Amino acid sequence: QRRLGAAGEGFKIAMRTLDTFRTSVAGAALGFARCAFEAALQRAAGRKMFGATLGDFQLTQAKLAEMATRIDASALLTYRAAWAKDQGRTITREAAMAKMAATENAQWVIDAAVQLWGGLGVVTGSPVERLYREIRALRIYEGATEVQQIIIGRDLLRSLREPSSP
Repeated sequence: QRRLGAAGEGFKIAMRTLDTFRTSVAGAALGFARCAFEAALQRAAGRKMFGATLGDFQLTQAKLAEMATRIDASALLTYRAAWAKDQGRTITREAAMAKMAATENAQWVIDAAVQLWGGLGVVTGSPVERLYREIRALRIYEGATEVQQIIIGRDLLRSLREPSSP
């Protein structure tokens, strides 16, 4: 008989595999957000209105800045989870944080891109419309945001009760 891990540890082992999947979902969401951001940036630079481009308006610049910042924050959390996994560490909290931040930020970035595209942003087949539909599934895969919050909160409280190892 072959067994992975100790008797009675199967559920824990199965749950740890989700850490890897959560990190990969975060990576996919990051890709979606970057794609939407690129489309929004191109739209802002090229869309003429009121004698200027959409990107000339300060509100557009602020929106683009927020989009870029959310993408970078998501990337850093995702890269941290992947790096820690490569180091052989247990990454339950890191993976949950990456998955939660990347999918929620991607939803925000994609929604902002749809807004910047205006009416064309909801036309079937436009790049941002497709992303708007597709990001929803990533927010659910491997546990919805609320599940990630529980995982993170539980792990934070557990770390208070357990002595940290050097």
